[in-house]
This record gives sequence, structure tokens and C-alpha cells, in this order.
Amino acid sequence: MRFLIICLCVALANAGLAPLLTSNDRSVPNSWIIKIKDFDEVDHVADEIASRFKRMLLPPPRATKIRYVLPALTLQIPARLIDDIRSIEGIEYIEQDSFGTLYGTQVNPIWNLDRIDSRTGTDGYYNYNDNVQGKGVNVYIMDTGIQTRHKVFTSRASVLYGDEDSIGHGTHVAGTAAGATYGIAREANVYSLNVCNMFSYCPKSTVVEGLQAVREHGGTSGGVVSISLGWSQSETINTAVKEMVTAGYVVSVAAGNSNIDACSVSPASVNEVITVGAVDDSDTRAGFSNHGACLDIFAPGVDIVSSTNSDYSFSATKIMSGTSMACPHVTGAVELFLGQNPGATPAEVKTALLNDATSDVIPDTKGSPNKLLYISVILGPIIGGVVWDHRRMTRV
Repeated sequence: MRFLIICLCVALANAGLAPLLTSNDRSVPNSWIIKIKDFDEVDHVADEIASRFKRMLLPPPRATKIRYVLPALTLQIPARLIDDIRSIEGIEYIEQDSFGTLYGTQVNPIWNLDRIDSRTGTDGYYNYNDNVQGKGVNVYIMDTGIQTRHKVFTSRASVLYGDEDSIGHGTHVAGTAAGATYGIAREANVYSLNVCNMFSYCPKSTVVEGLQAVREHGGTSGGVVSISLGWSQSETINTAVKEMVTAGYVVSVAAGNSNIDACSVSPASVNEVITVGAVDDSDTRAGFSNHGACLDIFAPGVDIVSSTNSDYSFSATKIMSGTSMACPHVTGAVELFLGQNPGATPAEVKTALLNDATSDVIPDTKGSPNKLLYISVILGPIIGGVVWDHRRMTRV
């Protein structure tokens, strides 16, 4: 009887506490995301946390208010104190911050652009339209930052959140999406968001803060958000990304490099985004690429040449593989489409890309839609016969 009474008391005590969510990812020590029930309660919850710390004779914790992508706080406090705030009215749940994974690896021709302008394979040329290059479209690269002075960005890149790229991954991704030499949308405005640390660990909290920076910058004008990283299932990440789509932003994400069901990871599992898997130069699904019903489309992701940050000539390149490299191909295609259709909604953009994709050329999709990115219909007719001979790397 005593045991039952104790259990009942514990249950009643916990009933008033906000749920504490954890994941299988590596935790960020003493870092938390406080999901709040309503935007109007953000200030109240922040003030109540500060008040409780004051009563405990502790300095107020470092907290960042999130007001656009979801009502939340990112908070730094010791784990031993987290139960002291779980009872605050207005908190929906608390999620332990954790590190995400970059979906690219360093591994030598620019076959990838050649492949996406054709239904039937490569012919040695990348055909593109000089009048359809994503001019006026904003693309936000959520990654390790960008070396904004790299020559491929032709003064179109700037830092929006965090530092410039010290790793090279983000510069490579941005170069494929919007670089002048190796990219697709060669006149788009490129914004760097460094949401990872120097060891390539990417906390969920910095991604949420980065998405808020995008909303503060772009407002309701929309644009494209490219996310080539991921976590195991995260309620916070999925909710924040859905809110970006609701606000009018097209979000393209990498499916992941673990050869598992993409529905098991975030944000690839979000239905409203465009989730991208990787193929090689023979249209074969890359062995590392995640797959399944949550994947929307495949794009080149093996041995991709693009820009990097490895020297101060601002012209360095690197070959990388991963769904991180596949994702920005779709990002670039979205930029081209929005340049021609500025009023298109995220759902309309996604439908257009999937309808235009080349079907049934990938032999083993493992339950994924058999669709390969194709951009010539999005581009419209070639004007002026401008082509890129990737074998000689000169325009002809």
C-alpha cells in the first residue's frame, strides 16, 4: 500500500511538469529548447524563468526568444536545474538540444550539371538560359557558413547569421545552388547561415535561431532555404521547418547518408519540404542515400565538384559526395523557378519540380519515388544557344 501511495504522489507531481524530450543524437551540454504554447506567452515564460533563478540567488540564464518560426526559447542552464522550470505555465515541452550531422563527405568531372538538363543521360554539355538565372531570389544556406568572397558568388553572397565558413561544406553547397561556375542559379542572392561549430557539430538551437534570422530578414517575401544536415526525429526541428513553409519559404533538405528510411530523421521526414536523395553518374541510387516514402526526388550527389574555402585565392574547389551535395541541385532549380514565377507557393513549386522530374530511370530506389531532377522545362527554351562545355570548362 505504501508503494502505491508513493507512486501516486510521484505521478501527481509529474503531471504538472512539461514533457522533457530527448533523442539518440549527441546532446549539447546544458542547452535546451523551450517550446511555448503560444507566441503571446514567450515574454511571460522568459520572465518567469529569470524570476525563478533570481529566487534561487542565481544569475539569469542566457536565453534567446524565438518569435517567428515557433514560439520558443533557446536556453542555457545546467541539467540539474531543468526540473525547476518544467512547471511554468505556458511551456508545451522542453527538448534537449543535440548536434545534427552534415550529410557530405570529401572524396574529379562536373557531370552533375550535365545530367540534370537531359532526360537520357550526359552529352558533355550543360545547357542553360542566360535570362533565367534566379535573379532577385533569396537563397538561405543553413550549413557551416559560406566563404562569401569566393569568386563563384560574384559579390552576391553575404553573411546573415554566424561566422563565415571555416570547414568548406557550406561553401560547397552554396556553390552548387548558386555559384557562377559550378552552380545552377547564377544570379540569386546568397545568404550564409553558420549553424555549426568548427567541429561540424550543428546544434538544433542554432538552427532554430538561424531560421528566425531568415524570417526577420525575408519577412513574408519568401525565398529558398537549403538544409544539408539532419538529426534523428526532432519535434522542434520539424515544427520550425513546417512554419517556414507556412510562411511562404520553399525548404529543400538532404535525405541523409545512413541508408535508412528518411522518415526516421528530421527535417527530411517533414511532408511539406522537398527531401532529396543522391544518385551517381550512372543514375544509381548512392549506397549511402536514405530512401523511402518521405523522399521526394533524387539529384546528383556523388563526386560533385564545387567551391570550397580552403585557400585565400577565393577560387578553391573540392570534390564531395553526399545527399548534402544532392540537395542544393534542387535548391538551385527552385531558385530558377521562383525567378520566373515569383508568386508561386511552396506547394506549387514542389508540384512543378516533381511533375517535371525524369521518371523511372533509377534502378533501385528502395521504396522512394523514382524521380530524378530535371530542369530544362523549368528553365524554358534556351535563348541565344548559351551552353557550358564542362569537359573544357569554357563557354561555347
